[in-house]
Amino acid sequence: MRRGTRLALVLMAAWVLAMVALPVRAQLQSGDLYGTVIDDQKQPLPGVTVTLTGVGAPQVQQSDAKGQFRFLNLYPGAYSLRAELEGFSTVERPDLTIKIGGKTSIEVTLSGAIKDVITVTGEAPLLDERRITQGSNVSTVELDKVPTARDPWSLLSQAPGVLVDRINVGGNESGQQSNFLGVGSGSRDNTFAVDGVILTDMNAVGGSATYFDFGAFEEVQFTVSSADVTVQTSGVTINQVTKRGTNEWRGNARYLDTDGSLQAKPALPNGNKIDKVEEYGLDVGGPVLKDHLWIWGAYGVSDIRNIAQGGQLDKTKLEDYNFKLNFQTGPANSGVLHYWTNNKLKEGRGAGPDREPAATHDQTTPQDIYKIEDTFLASSNWSITGLWSRDTGKFTLAPEGGLTPFIIVDADGVHRGTDYDFKQDATIDQARLDTSYFFNTGSAGHELKFGGSFREQENHSGTVWPHGNRVFSGAYIGLDDDQALVEFFRNRTVNIRSDYGAAWVQDTVTLNRMTANIGVRYDRQYLKNLPAFDAGQDAAQGLLPPIDFKGNNAGGFNWNTLEPRIGITYALGNDRQTLLRGTFSRYAEQLGQLPLATRVNPLGYSYAYFYFEDANHNLILDPSEVGSLQFAYTYNIDPANPGSVVTPSVNDRNLGPTLTDELTFGVDQGFGANLAVGLTLTYRDVHDIPEARYFIVDESGNTRLATRDDWVQSGTVTATLPNGQTVTKPVYDLRDGLTPTGGTLYTNGDRKQRYVGGTLSFTKRLANRWSARGHFTYNDWKWQIGSQYKKYDDPTDTVTDLTGFADENSPYFERSGGNKSDVFTGSRWSFNLNGIYQVAPDRPWGFDLAGNVTGREGYITPPFVKKGGAVGSRNVQLAAIDAFRNPDVYVFDARIDKDFHFNDFNLTLSVDGFNLLNESYVLQRERNANAGRFFQPNEELSPRVFRLGATLRFR
Repeated sequence: MRRGTRLALVLMAAWVLAMVALPVRAQLQSGDLYGTVIDDQKQPLPGVTVTLTGVGAPQVQQSDAKGQFRFLNLYPGAYSLRAELEGFSTVERPDLTIKIGGKTSIEVTLSGAIKDVITVTGEAPLLDERRITQGSNVSTVELDKVPTARDPWSLLSQAPGVLVDRINVGGNESGQQSNFLGVGSGSRDNTFAVDGVILTDMNAVGGSATYFDFGAFEEVQFTVSSADVTVQTSGVTINQVTKRGTNEWRGNARYLDTDGSLQAKPALPNGNKIDKVEEYGLDVGGPVLKDHLWIWGAYGVSDIRNIAQGGQLDKTKLEDYNFKLNFQTGPANSGVLHYWTNNKLKEGRGAGPDREPAATHDQTTPQDIYKIEDTFLASSNWSITGLWSRDTGKFTLAPEGGLTPFIIVDADGVHRGTDYDFKQDATIDQARLDTSYFFNTGSAGHELKFGGSFREQENHSGTVWPHGNRVFSGAYIGLDDDQALVEFFRNRTVNIRSDYGAAWVQDTVTLNRMTANIGVRYDRQYLKNLPAFDAGQDAAQGLLPPIDFKGNNAGGFNWNTLEPRIGITYALGNDRQTLLRGTFSRYAEQLGQLPLATRVNPLGYSYAYFYFEDANHNLILDPSEVGSLQFAYTYNIDPANPGSVVTPSVNDRNLGPTLTDELTFGVDQGFGANLAVGLTLTYRDVHDIPEARYFIVDESGNTRLATRDDWVQSGTVTATLPNGQTVTKPVYDLRDGLTPTGGTLYTNGDRKQRYVGGTLSFTKRLANRWSARGHFTYNDWKWQIGSQYKKYDDPTDTVTDLTGFADENSPYFERSGGNKSDVFTGSRWSFNLNGIYQVAPDRPWGFDLAGNVTGREGYITPPFVKKGGAVGSRNVQLAAIDAFRNPDVYVFDARIDKDFHFNDFNLTLSVDGFNLLNESYVLQRERNANAGRFFQPNEELSPRVFRLGATLRFR
């Protein structure tokens, strides 16, 4: 069945289901306003005409028998409300702010004794009794005023408990995605969304499928925990809403320049610093037909030139176009058409001390994204929203050294010569339907939400390896100097499709002081390998023959999960300024295409390794040295049957997703309308974590799993630690008579993670010239290794196991990749504090100040020694995983800006300073004890730098 036909059928089925089930829209790009109208005696007033004006067309509602009204699916921004009833005063509320996912509640009092218009100033209270998520919202003012490097990843420190693998000083890390963790959640469960469209790349699960124009954002929301059934995973959700046209023409133009001449000198020779970072762009929007049709467009460029540690130039250019058309066809129907395109041009990807320039890549990622959305208000109690989108994109990596040189890794672990060439085409289609239905049962109010979604991603990729191999220096992996290791590759051709279906239902019940959210979510996820062909190569001694692959079902597993969600809020005090909150949530892991699809794809990641005598020490397998090849091991190739279309690796047919069970308890305290403080305690139990177990052939010719009894000590490794201590660690190998098949079983194991953490946060809204927001998080996040894991694990103590996780009871960490491969993200504490202060705003010479302070525990740096064996090369751990940490990191950024007003125009001139204390914390070190540069810094915090900016606004 063609993709378009299948998607149309899913859309039709979802619409019919929604009509039958009285199903509600997700809070991915909008907020809601709830209100109650009362008289002087605190009695509800029905029949009050309530008019809301602001973004888009005016909306009108009538209060019901309980005096209640609601406005749903509101675009974030400023609104005004007017309440009118014959015989009563008219009340106006001109200062209402709607945030992404916010459920603003207000009470309006109409007086029968006063007939004039009463204007009530001041925003709605910060406390939200309907909120069942934890995280933070970054408003338009904060996006503009708080000093950051101006990309979504640089904002992550403002989300409580989120840990990032890099520190962006004024743009020195912009143009490349960051790896990040949430509160007890790994990077694979992170989600990216823009205007309701999920843009998570399921081929690089947890990453974004595209890049972004920071100047196009209206608001950014980070969610780290949620009992909302529309949130699938336990990870961090980065939810971005772009601007739109309104009933008034408005525009912005900006230019920001961070020049290397304004940066201090790095502490390390050839240390990482900025050469030049420029950002410029504009956006404009307004009415085509007032109250009915609005248009908005944006253009943005980020031109980033950084000097990596070692002196190499790393150049990135991001270019974005956005076009949006909002329409209101009548009081009950509205919608949007949105198109945006992005391209990333990068030269020198991976630049750093462990890669010479020829071994870095040039990258392109052109993307085209289309979205259609429509919202229908069937009545004042029922709204329906449908969305369809398509994301088509390419991803290429071309080695700067070309395809002629050889790929080598020298004795210091430096990649030289060149690297692989990679090309990928991807298409992501998705459809979504949400509805909300409101009704009352006695004195209880209900908001019933029901919805469903379908998403499909298809990837076609190919990899070419120059000369079909890569050679490692023997000295780097613990061999004699005359020896080397050659790794033979297929020119990989992989075609994968993954499908994701979901449905959810949730009832929000309000009864006096209590608000209860009770719901359940269903997810269905599965994978398919599509047909492909590879011609193989002769140099691998027959282990890489031609294969004509017809495709498969990736092992035959389907992930079908039910995830209950419960949230309770109780308001204390006459003014309801104290809220007690508690939630229970179950989350299911999102199914990434890698590694599960390629593990059981014979044209996926398949390698054959041989030792050889490198007689001339040139780290190239010369024709005269082919005769010295000695088989070492394979990965995902059965040496006994290398041409089989059935891989030696197996995915358990009963494989299920990692599950996370979460309990939270929180107390929020309001102090007036503009200050709120909260304490949240979080407990997470992460279980059903996958593990990989080696297959072997025993003496009887039986293929089975290797157990602990099959391993014997084969030797030791000895090294000197950074503190001068000499350590000796045992190394194990399979006993004689056992042969690895080159494959593993991927199955759910009995390892667990336990996360216990607390976050103290506060929000001070902009009032009396200042605003501030901050959080501090402390956690205890550790592995708990079970007996089944120990039974099948290689007893050699390695830094990570076959799945990249810990093999012992230790603090949780994740190793990053690329030029951050020596960064292990994980920290027991972190904090952020940012704020804005207006100096003499009523004076002509007035100006604004802003600051941003971030701190976290230093990155762990576990030393290791490489050691080969029958199952491959392993990084033998030399000390406890957190025995060596880099220094704790504290970064202070600040900004000063001045506004100049000219009729309808406003010019803002600004200076941002980053790493103002000019700290030079070590962020990465060489960890291989066999390397000549052992424990020398590979990266330090980029030095102090200043950015100059000018922004011109029209209205």
